[in-house]
Order: sequence, then C-alpha cells, then structure tokens
Amino acid sequence: MSNTTNPETWAALERLRSIERSLWWRGQVKRRDLREAFGISLAQASSDVQRYLELNPVAARYDLKAKTYWGEPHMECRLHAPRLEEALALYLGGSGGLAASTMALASPSLPTPVAARVAFVALPAREAVLAVQRASFFAVYQELRLRIDYGSLSGRREVGWRWIVHRAFGHNGYRWHLRAWCEENRDYRDFVLSRIRQTEWPKDAAGIELPKDEDWDTWEELTLVANPALPEDQRNSIEADFGILAGKLRLPVRRAMLDYTLDHLRLRSRGGKQLPQMLKLDDA
Repeated sequence: MSNTTNPETWAALERLRSIERSLWWRGQVKRRDLREAFGISLAQASSDVQRYLELNPVAARYDLKAKTYWGEPHMECRLHAPRLEEALALYLGGSGGLAASTMALASPSLPTPVAARVAFVALPAREAVLAVQRASFFAVYQELRLRIDYGSLSGRREVGWRWIVHRAFGHNGYRWHLRAWCEENRDYRDFVLSRIRQTEWPKDAAGIELPKDEDWDTWEELTLVANPALPEDQRNSIEADFGILAGKLRLPVRRAMLDYTLDHLRLRSRGGKQLPQMLKLDDA
C-alpha cells in the first residue's frame, strides 16, 4: 500500500505525534485509536502508522494476533518532548484512547477514573473577573494606560482608582500580577490581578515617557545547593530530585521576581533566619 501521509501538513503531524505519545506512554497503538480520535479511515490510519515507523523504525513492533503495535522499551521520541502532565491528561481521563478529555484534570470533582488516580493540592481560586482579565491583557499587549480600581493589603495609598501603564504579567507560583508603572506613586509596582475590582477600557500611552524598569530588565543568577547540614545520602537524593549537576543548580531569575522565587523555594529573601529546607543558597 502506498504511503499517503505527508508529515509536512499540520493535521498529519498531529496524528504522527499522537502515535508517538501512545507508544511512549501507553505502550501501544491501534489503527482504530486513530480512526476514533481523528475521524479518519482505517486505510489512512495504516498509512500514518507506516509513516511513523519510517521516521522511527525501532519504536514499535506489530502483533498480528492482537492487531496492535507495541512500543519498545528502548524507543526514543522523535516528534515531541514527553511530559508526564500531558500523559495524565490524555490517558487517565477515562476513555483510554488517543483523544481522552483533559477536563478531568481541570476538575477533580468529575466522576472519572482520573479522580482516583491523580490528585492535586486544592487551592482557593484567585482570578479576576473576565472583563478585568481582558482589559489587562489588551493593555499589556498594546502597551496602553489602564485605570484600575485596586484593593491593596499594604495599608498604603494604593486603594481605589489609579492610572497604571502596563509592562508585563508575572506569576509567583500561585496567582498572577501585573508589572506596571503606577502614575500616582511614580514607580513600578506589582498589582495582584484578582485585587483589581474593575477597570476602564485601556487608553493610549502616547507621549508618556517611562523610566527603565531596572528590576524587571535585570537578570540575576541564583546558585542553589543541597542543604549541607543534611546527611550525604539525603543530599544525593535532593540533587537527583532537582537535577543538580556537579553540586550546584544555577537558576536565572528577573530581579523583580526574585523574592517570589525565594519564597516559593522556602528561602528567606531579606536576611531572616532560613527555615529547615532541602535547598540553600550557595554562599561561595
């Protein structure tokens, strides 16, 4: 049978990647999987599998009796970089096929097998209303001014309406914030997105000359080591866990995100006593 799969087309490439994902994670792929997932004929599914094996000949072997291609233990991926999160979403969603829904991961309350085999830390949602999200994104994308009604926890005069000029979005591992120039305070600040109660539609920022945001534009390098106070076997496990090579892990970070990064790693950022931890900053 002639091969009719052209891997240069987007649709064909997606089907080839799905074959590779299934062989890598599920250890198998069948022609009917492709037919059900993509709505193609069995002949086209056969062509797809044939084309994939031309690209990656040692990835699988065919079991004539089971009519199944079995993934080889030593196979390597050619078309995608495997990620566990992707496999959980695709194959623990209940259907077992190539196009299993990702909704089960997004909603742990769904009554599917994924709820019994995958668990997440349940954190309170910290999301701004959609109108605020839209206006904020548009302001960042177009580099516009935005008037926001902001509720701050700092106790300073940051509560209420103010004009800001958006620079970027930041995420501290738990929630989004806006990196923006505050016209009232005349400096760059982080505005937690979910604390913006409402906005006006963004305005043109033409004619406004802003100073350089040194903290955002400056990159620093954290050098992390396994806590030297721990026994050697524990340090070795920590180094393997975090991918630390030659005893040190170098982590580039924007200065504006430094405190968030240190807090996320349980490393105190302002000279306080450090908590018991797996990692420490390298003082060398």
